Amino acid sequence: MGYSVSNMNDIFAISETSVEELLKTSSETPRFLLNWKLGCIGCGFVRFCTLDDVVKTYQLDGEKFLEEAKKLIVHSTLTRSSE
Repeated sequence: MGYSVSNMNDIFAISETSVEELLKTSSETPRFLLNWKLGCIGCGFVRFCTLDDVVKTYQLDGEKFLEEAKKLIVHSTLTRSSE
């Protein structure tokens, strides 16, 4: 699908991110999860589930979901660094 090696490494790293870590990155994360119709908000397993687990459990389009998660993480990182 045209991914470079570095981009594949980014996607792998993001796929290993826990839902809890993602929730800590941005105030936009709950909306992101709800837009994907995920039951992660309030789930007791957010500490343990990786984004890869979410993709498998909900049978999501993994590329699209992880790419959007990556954008959310990068956006929140850039926003925090500019403050």
